[in-house]
Amino acid sequence: MIRLLLLLLIISPGCIAAPTNHLIILTTFTESSITPILLEFQQQYPEAKINVLHRRVESGVRLLEKNSPSIDIVISSSQSLLQPLIEQNKLIELNANIAHSQLIDPFRQSQSDNIVSFGYSGYGLMWNYDYLAKHNLDIPARWESLTHPQYFRHVIMSSPYRSDTTHLMVENILQRHGWKKGWKLLLQIGGNLASISARSFGVSDAISRGLAGIGPVIDSFAYESQKQFPFIGFNYQNHSPKIPSYIAAVNNTHHSKHSLALINYLLSDEVQEKLPTSSLHKYGLKQKTVQPYALQPLDMTLTRHREVLVKQLFEQTVSHQLVLLNQAWQLIHKLNTAQNLTDEQRRQFNLAIRLASTPPVTETQANSDSHHELSLSRTHVQTARRINAWRGIMSSQLMQSIALSQKIIAEREGSK
Repeated sequence: MIRLLLLLLIISPGCIAAPTNHLIILTTFTESSITPILLEFQQQYPEAKINVLHRRVESGVRLLEKNSPSIDIVISSSQSLLQPLIEQNKLIELNANIAHSQLIDPFRQSQSDNIVSFGYSGYGLMWNYDYLAKHNLDIPARWESLTHPQYFRHVIMSSPYRSDTTHLMVENILQRHGWKKGWKLLLQIGGNLASISARSFGVSDAISRGLAGIGPVIDSFAYESQKQFPFIGFNYQNHSPKIPSYIAAVNNTHHSKHSLALINYLLSDEVQEKLPTSSLHKYGLKQKTVQPYALQPLDMTLTRHREVLVKQLFEQTVSHQLVLLNQAWQLIHKLNTAQNLTDEQRRQFNLAIRLASTPPVTETQANSDSHHELSLSRTHVQTARRINAWRGIMSSQLMQSIALSQKIIAEREGSK
């Protein structure tokens, strides 16, 4: 009899988890950007108890993989964070649950019915006017400008391994210029880098503080800096994509009362209109950027297919090679203005350039299925073997490039 009573108690409706007032949000956005708009939402729903978990993409994916029953909402500009939830059907279907579903979402075709875009960003080059004046540097117009010798060790950027926004910037270069020319451009820029920021917002912070002069950033970081410092400049990059900001509701065990309310709030006309001037510094879905620029949408299928490879390859060929990249390209720039190279010196000089601008992975290899076993984990054995080989090849190429350039310079100085 006792067992029967216990069984009835367990399956009774009153024991089934009821919706709660707790709202737990996992986001890749910074605390300073998202907190003010959540406080405004809480004013309309004072009973809501909001907790925010700030994570990088990789850390957020690990948290979600643990099947944490507590996360209600995911907010991010990274589809990588949401993709596992989409594939495992762990998100609430939104079409029938959003009051503002009539709002035209320009990014709808590239995403699941279980996530929705509430705004978008662009990216471009940010610079410090005072820094440029101090070092007598020109205002850079585009990515290609950053390869000029005048910017040697005045440029900063983040790594796509640590920033999904930077990954989209890098992938945009590869898709626009092609794999071979795109990596040549990235490695040339790498030769002018002063440092690689551990966080994407570290780029705008370093530029604002005068630790570097120029860097690629998402517009929201640039506009946040411009509000504080009058010497910050920013221009969007032509032929770049819009970067949507996503929100999704997790189909968890306790079902927060406020998950759908928050999504509807972000899609409301009131919030959409003021997004550009809000702490998020995003554009509403129907709004245009303050600076017009030519759009080039990304092939997201290709982007996802080689995402891990591109992130790991950048780490091994740029992030871990800064000293050698700086040295190789400084010598190349020096020789590039040299007059009257002999035919043999010209051949060696061209080889030095090729060695310093060629990644250890071809486009055919990158677009094949041979790299699918790669992981972003630092403890994955197969990945460690592959990326260590890439690092060794790139280091060897750069040292050969340096040796060739030094040999040509020594020959020229000896002939004087």
